[in-house]
Amino acid sequence: MSQAAPLRVRLDRDRIVRGLLEIGVDRFSMHSLARHLGVSATALYRYFSSREELLAAAMDAFCDSLELPDPALPYPDYLRELSRAFRRALRAMPGAADYGTAIGPATPSAFKVIEGALGVLRAAEFTPGGAWRAYSLVVMQAFQSVQSEERFALLAERNGPGGYRVYQLSQSERERFPELASVVAAQRFDFDAAFEEALGCVVAGIVAEHERGAL
Repeated sequence: MSQAAPLRVRLDRDRIVRGLLEIGVDRFSMHSLARHLGVSATALYRYFSSREELLAAAMDAFCDSLELPDPALPYPDYLRELSRAFRRALRAMPGAADYGTAIGPATPSAFKVIEGALGVLRAAEFTPGGAWRAYSLVVMQAFQSVQSEERFALLAERNGPGGYRVYQLSQSERERFPELASVVAAQRFDFDAAFEEALGCVVAGIVAEHERGAL
C-alpha cells in the first residue's frame, strides 16, 4: 500500500507574517518560524529577502491591527484610547514593544497611525511640535507598560512567582528592612491598574500644558 503524499503547506507573504505574529518577535528566528509553519527556512526567503524585511512587514501588520479610537472624541479621551489600543496590540505580540522601541516608527502603516493622531491634536489647536510630544508620550506609556510586564514575566520564570528580587526577601532581610518588607508583603502588582494610573497622570499633564499654551 503506497504512502499518502505529505500535505503541501500553502505559503504566501501574509501567511508568513501571521505566523510571526503568532509566535511573537521575542521567540523569532527564520528557523523557528519555519518550524511553526511546517516549511523550510529556505522557503521563507523566497518571499522575504531578510529577517529585517520580514520584521518590518510584521510591524506594518501590527499597526494595521490597531483598533484606533474615534477621531471625533475629545482629545484627552482620544489619547487615552490610543494608548490603550497600542497596549492591547503589543500584549498580543510578545517582543513587539522592545523591537518597536528599537526601530521607532519606520513603516507606512505606522506613519498612517501617526498622521491620524496628529490630525486630531492639530484640530484641538496643538502646535505641530506639541501634537508630536502628546502623541509620543501616550504611545511611550503603552510601550513601557508592556516592556515592564514582559520583563517581570521573564523574571518570574527565573525567580518564581514573585519575579523581582525584591519579592524574594529572606527572613534576615525582612528583619533588617522592615518597612520594605511590609510593603512587599502587601504588594500584589497589578499591571493594568499601574498602566491606567500612569496614563491618567500623563494625559492630565498634557491637558495642563496645552491649556497654558506650552503645547
